[in-house]
Amino acid sequence: MDSIFWNRTWQGRLAQKEVEMPLIKFYANLRNVVGKKEVYILGTNVQEILDKLILEFPEMKKFLMEKGRLRSQMVITVNGQSLQPEISLGTSVSEQDQIAIFPPITGG
Repeated sequence: MDSIFWNRTWQGRLAQKEVEMPLIKFYANLRNVVGKKEVYILGTNVQEILDKLILEFPEMKKFLMEKGRLRSQMVITVNGQSLQPEISLGTSVSEQDQIAIFPPITGG
């Protein structure tokens, strides 16, 4: 199976051409789950990217999802613009986009 992670470009098995991918950045304890600060993932919208993240890193599910939905405390941005959970997961992304995923931030 061809990997869709780690490299900036991916050699598609069927199309046999390079495909650019959006950059996904992780913060705080999410970096420990993935083992990297950032990865590239092939996807056309935020939901597809999240689905592929969970497939590749099953432990991400407990951080991202709750009862089949994105946790309301999660903060996801596309090019610095915050998404509203459940409304914007279908937001289209392209190879120039940067998606940042922040875990819940608590203070004391």
